Amino acid sequence: MKHTEPSDEIRATAALYSIGALPPEEARAFETHLSGGCEVCREEALSFARTAAHLAVAAEQATPRGALRDRLLAQIPKDVPRMHVVRTHEGKWRPAPFPGVTVKTLFFDRETAMATNLIRMEPGAFYPPHRHSAIEQCLVLEGDVRLDDTVLGPGDYSRNDPFSDHDRIHTVNGCLLLIISSMKDELLA
Repeated sequence: MKHTEPSDEIRATAALYSIGALPPEEARAFETHLSGGCEVCREEALSFARTAAHLAVAAEQATPRGALRDRLLAQIPKDVPRMHVVRTHEGKWRPAPFPGVTVKTLFFDRETAMATNLIRMEPGAFYPPHRHSAIEQCLVLEGDVRLDDTVLGPGDYSRNDPFSDHDRIHTVNGCLLLIISSMKDELLA
């Protein structure tokens, strides 16, 4: 069912969804509803997702006082690795289902389905139209990439909001991209 205007229930669901606080079954149901084309819910979810993205940087940084800081630090397990490194020669490049596109996964978070990938596109390759289910971040490391009407080169960065759509992404000369995105993104082609 598509809604004609937002209600308190829609706002509450969209707000909880945007911070990952909906129970898994409710989150799946809401995602199914959004993929059905309800623009009212999509706009509410997008609005709350934008706000949630700014919350982490909006809060004032607080430093715990001496004894409290020491107690907190003492609770961190000493044997848990805190840094993970993937060297250039590590990991495996895998062909994507699109000609001329290969992917090397650097990190995958099973809880959020977010992945950090290197994407290599050969000259003339393209990635089909898709809808973002979460924020997508892209940093061009080498070459050129065309995102809709925008051309990005080495060092250029783009961020796409949840529920936003991309037309076909392509490259003329080839590219290497660092992409952080959801594995729940939906192909539109």
